[in-house]
Amino acid sequence: MRKALAPIFILAIIGTLGVFQREVLSDIFARLMELPRIRLVPLACAAMAMVCARGFFLSACSPGVTLRQAIMADQAALAAGYGIVLGGGAVGTGMRIHMFTTWGIAHLTIASSIIATAVVPSFTTWGLPSLLLVGPVLGGTASSEQILAVAVGMPLIVVSFVFWWLALRSSTLFSIVGRFTGSVRSYLLRKIPLRFSTARAAVERTQPLAFSIEMRDDVVQLLRGRWVVIFTASVSTLIAGFTCLWTSSVVFDVEGLTFREALVVFSLVRVVIALSPIPGGTGLAEVGLIVLLERAGVSTIDATGMTLLYRFLTWFMPIVVGSATWWRYNKTQSVRRIPH
Repeated sequence: MRKALAPIFILAIIGTLGVFQREVLSDIFARLMELPRIRLVPLACAAMAMVCARGFFLSACSPGVTLRQAIMADQAALAAGYGIVLGGGAVGTGMRIHMFTTWGIAHLTIASSIIATAVVPSFTTWGLPSLLLVGPVLGGTASSEQILAVAVGMPLIVVSFVFWWLALRSSTLFSIVGRFTGSVRSYLLRKIPLRFSTARAAVERTQPLAFSIEMRDDVVQLLRGRWVVIFTASVSTLIAGFTCLWTSSVVFDVEGLTFREALVVFSLVRVVIALSPIPGGTGLAEVGLIVLLERAGVSTIDATGMTLLYRFLTWFMPIVVGSATWWRYNKTQSVRRIPH
C-alpha cells in the first residue's frame, strides 16, 4: 500500500485538474498532439543530459565508481525516492549502498559519497536563488517569495559553510557523532537477547568512534582531491535541470517568458522541492511552478503545459529509467550468480 501512495497522489492531482480545469487540459492535450514529432527530440536530449549530469555528480563524489555505474545507481535510487512516498529516500539510499557494495566499493568511500551528495546540492539549491535575487531584493523590486528565498537561503548557506568548515578542520564533531553512535551500540547490545547471536555479532563488529574518525579523514581527502570536479558536476546538474525547463517552454511555444524569468522560476521551484516533505516535491512543485510562471506573465495554458512537460522529464522519466536500470542490475547479478 505504501508504494501505491505516490501514484494515488498523482491521480488525485490529475483528477482535481480534470474536474476544475477541463478546458485548460483539453487545450493543452490538443496542442501536444499537434506538435511535430521532431520537436520531441530536444526533450529527449534534455532528459538524457539530466541523467548524465546526475550520474557525473555521483561518480565525482564516489572514487572507483564509473559513470555508467553511477547513472545506474542514481536513477535506481531516484526511482525509489520518487515512487515511494514514505521512506522512499531511505530505500533509495539503501539500494545505492547495495549496488556500490556489490561493485566492490569500500564502506568508507560509500559513506563519504553519501555525505558529499547530500551536502553539496544544498549549497547550489539555496545559492542559485540567492545569487539571482540579491540584487532585486536590495533594490526593493523583489516579490515577497523572492525576498523570503534570499532571507532564508543566505543564512543557511553561511551556517552550512561554517558548520562543515569547522567539522572538517577538527575531528571533534565527528567524535561526538561517534560517541553517540557508540552509546546506541551499547544500548542495543543490552537489549538484544543472547539467543539472537547473529544480530549481536553484527552489532559487536561495529566500531562507531573509529569509523567516524576514518570517515571524516576520507571526506577531507575526497574534498581536497576532487572539490573542483565535484563543484563542476554539481553545477552541471543545475544547468541540465534548467535546460529541461527551458526546453519545455520552447517546445510548448510558451509566450511572455524571458530567459532570466525562467531562471528565477527554476531556482525558486528547486527551493520548493527541497522544502517539500513529499519526495520530488510532487504536487507542490507543479502548483508552485504554475503560480510562479503566471506571475511572470505566462498564460494559464502555457504555464500548465510547460509544467507538465518539465515534470514529465524530471519526475516521471526518472521513475521509468530508474526502474529499468534496477531491473537490469538485478538481472545481471542473477546471471553472475549462476554457476558455469
